Amino acid sequence: MKKLKINTIFFDVFGTVFDWHKSIREESKNFSSKYKLSFDEFVFTDKWRAGFRLLQSKVANGQRDYLSMDEIHMEVLNQLLDELNINDISKENLVNFNESWHRLKPWGDSIAGLSDLKNHYLISTLSNGNLSMLVKLSKNSNIHWDSILSTEFFGTYKPDPKVYLGAVKLLESKAEESMMVASHAYDLDGAINAGMKTCYVHRPNEFGTGISENYGDLSRFDLVVESFEEISGYLKK
Repeated sequence: MKKLKINTIFFDVFGTVFDWHKSIREESKNFSSKYKLSFDEFVFTDKWRAGFRLLQSKVANGQRDYLSMDEIHMEVLNQLLDELNINDISKENLVNFNESWHRLKPWGDSIAGLSDLKNHYLISTLSNGNLSMLVKLSKNSNIHWDSILSTEFFGTYKPDPKVYLGAVKLLESKAEESMMVASHAYDLDGAINAGMKTCYVHRPNEFGTGISENYGDLSRFDLVVESFEEISGYLKK
């Protein structure tokens, strides 16, 4: 493999750094228990995330005005609760439940892997999460980024090329010397289109099933790893 000249590494957050499915499912269980509700928390978790992805894509292609991730999550949450005929939850308690996305737990390799990479590279988030959410997530998990960048800065969502090019420009790097790390092919394909290097990290339990989405031939990405802790080893070769 050709040695990669990298100085800046950008990370997707939801699913790549944090285990959103297990975290939200547990929060949903706590919510249903607190209010003595009965619904399938696993399915609810999937629908909440799928609803976000749908609205996110509509914002990215101009069908909807910009909404932050928190705002999208709240809109989808209200729709899901309406479908379940749950309508007696106070606004304060709804906001707290929506902020479950601020309390996600990281994957087991995330903190150690990021700490190691920080010693050699500039590391930054490049996430669809709004800034306040990313700050809270990082603080709750004691993750020390060099920079926290959000698509909120660019008024759109990945894979809009404005996101990748804007992030590289903000950190005064070069696209060809920057790497995007993600567990989602659409994100990495967007980074490739912006001229960045890419690293696919395998997260087979992202959707709680132990089975990854089928992204086809992964050889289009510069690195394919099973954990963050492998990245340094590849880059040092």
